[in-house]
Amino acid sequence: MPTPFFLGTASWIFPDWQGVFYPDGLADRDRLAWYATQCNSVEVNTSFYGLPAPSTLVQWVESVPPGFTFSLKAPRLITHERRLVDCRQETLAFLDVLRSLGAAAAPGFLQFPPSFTRAREGRILAHYLDWLAAELDGLSLAVEVRSADLLTPAFARFLAERGMALVVVERTGTDDFFAAWAESGTPYLFLRLIGNDGEPLPNDRELQRPQDEILDHWAGRIAALLAEGKPVYCYTHNPFEGHSPASVRRLRQRVHARYPLPVWSPEMVVRENEDSASTGQLALF
Repeated sequence: MPTPFFLGTASWIFPDWQGVFYPDGLADRDRLAWYATQCNSVEVNTSFYGLPAPSTLVQWVESVPPGFTFSLKAPRLITHERRLVDCRQETLAFLDVLRSLGAAAAPGFLQFPPSFTRAREGRILAHYLDWLAAELDGLSLAVEVRSADLLTPAFARFLAERGMALVVVERTGTDDFFAAWAESGTPYLFLRLIGNDGEPLPNDRELQRPQDEILDHWAGRIAALLAEGKPVYCYTHNPFEGHSPASVRRLRQRVHARYPLPVWSPEMVVRENEDSASTGQLALF
């Protein structure tokens, strides 16, 4: 069986995608179900603002086929507001949400702001991650840091030793720290292709700044990892090329040319008597 390659976008809710990714006339409630016929995973940013209610999680899982996964970002209360201080209860609630997804859970991830540094908050971070490691109980969790003094092989190893992964980010102006991740021995890659988010594009409807060289580079890395038996979770963002579904297709084609991937073309899941907004990423409560 081929090594799993989970590839998707950051959210499935973008108005500009109607008519160019989502078919004209598709109801809002059916967007996730349609999305899941095209991609086998999605990054969920809604959880950054508030954890989804159990009923919402059930609706999400029932809208996708077997094999589809959700990667949830930890609430900003934990990482940005309290900055790991007095937030153990909130962290446990986040872990409970990941567990409730069951087989549909991709690795969750903690994302820290650039101002969160080893120099200022390293001790707090180390104590928190030591505690968190003991609470995972089989869950997969990745950590995204943006401070230069944390983007190091030593920190990547620190995470790997505790059963966590360093998130690898492709962002304009950010150093390539794939090597730091690779040296850590982490059993899977969690990759976010963000691009130049500092220069917004006029819309999210079409390919506007192709990144062929970068896609070729990452396709080679991903194919090599899959050949080694290391799963890959990869999420494309609209600023990367202008329309993240196109980036998904372009990257998948490149990986497939190097490492044959199984076909992903499931039937669309149809649910009866749904609330029209119940499957949207903004349906928190």
